[in-house]
Amino acid sequence: MKRIYFPFFIFCLATALFLFSPEWSSQFRPANSLSQQFVTATVESIEVDETHPDPMVPSIRTGRQRLTATINSGEFAGQQKQIENNISRLHNVAVAPSDSFIVMIREQANGTLFWPFNHNRLPAIVTMLGFLISLVVAFGGWQGVNSMVSLYFTASLIIGVLIPGIFAGWHPVPLTIGLVGLKIAVSFLLIAGWSRKSLIAMLGTISGVIAAGLCAQLFGEMAHLNGLYLDKGEDLLYLGGQYQVNVRWLLFVAIVISALGAVMDVAISMVSSYQELLEANPHLSAKQYSIATMRIGRDILGTMTNTLILAFVGSSLTTMMMIWGFQMPFLQFINIPAISLSIIHGLAGSIGLTLTIPATVACCNLLLQPHTTTIKASRRNEDSPPPVTSGHSGA
Repeated sequence: MKRIYFPFFIFCLATALFLFSPEWSSQFRPANSLSQQFVTATVESIEVDETHPDPMVPSIRTGRQRLTATINSGEFAGQQKQIENNISRLHNVAVAPSDSFIVMIREQANGTLFWPFNHNRLPAIVTMLGFLISLVVAFGGWQGVNSMVSLYFTASLIIGVLIPGIFAGWHPVPLTIGLVGLKIAVSFLLIAGWSRKSLIAMLGTISGVIAAGLCAQLFGEMAHLNGLYLDKGEDLLYLGGQYQVNVRWLLFVAIVISALGAVMDVAISMVSSYQELLEANPHLSAKQYSIATMRIGRDILGTMTNTLILAFVGSSLTTMMMIWGFQMPFLQFINIPAISLSIIHGLAGSIGLTLTIPATVACCNLLLQPHTTTIKASRRNEDSPPPVTSGHSGA
């Protein structure tokens, strides 16, 4: 039963952050200038259907629909409304009778506008999330439950504290380091419990993510990039609010969050490898343990670095396809802000991963070597012959 207490406490803490964050942040949250709401609706019938397969993407339909839908929530709940639905490639909300979709309701000078905002994707997301949780719990057992609680806690820190804190005018760097440090501690305590192994993994992880963030910030500014070049970065300047968002350091925040998971994996792998070597052969020196663990780290580093680089490449895939299609010269391609940011993020994350390995091994030497010394001493006592005594026994 004791192992339930800490995960339950973390789950309650994360829930409290989600519940109380909106009230706490309301005093400095940017005011919404638009009077609109989003509700679910169900298609009752389609009076006009002038849609056809798109000539360039035949798998989708474009054109126009006029439909009657029942509003399911909000002040118009239960009412049937006739809605015009103009369908394009990007705004592709073609519906059929009985479909559920999202309606935007906005008050305008000439009346109330009912606009088909998008398909209702929440059921698919919730179902997929439930499938993931089921798989993790089924294969991971209690550790799987702890990993889900850790993920839930991470989301509460980002959504409930980090984002509101940045809008409140707090400096992003100490705020991010503090929250990431808390997340790292909670995650390792949930997954590995309190031990020297957890402590070393925490220290190695925080060293790696801070190194990654600082590299992203340093080399980003060297390349004349800042948070304004992040996706929607400039839009943050026009949200208003009581305080101005410090966009300069958002590069640091972005890379720390994106590299955190991979760095945690490397750190726990390093300390686990070191501990296994220590227990398998307690007679080696600290240098021999370090060299052996570093060799394991090289193998891990190759795959994890590819993981980070490919993740950032995947996020810029369509941009790279456009560049290839336009046959851009290398100097033009490499200096596009979106491409430069992706490259710097990938390289900074890889630097953080690389530095995590020696940092974790150094912590292992400091915190696990006393245990090694104790084992060596006990083994020496067992292997040494009994002391020779002089005189007669029983004298």
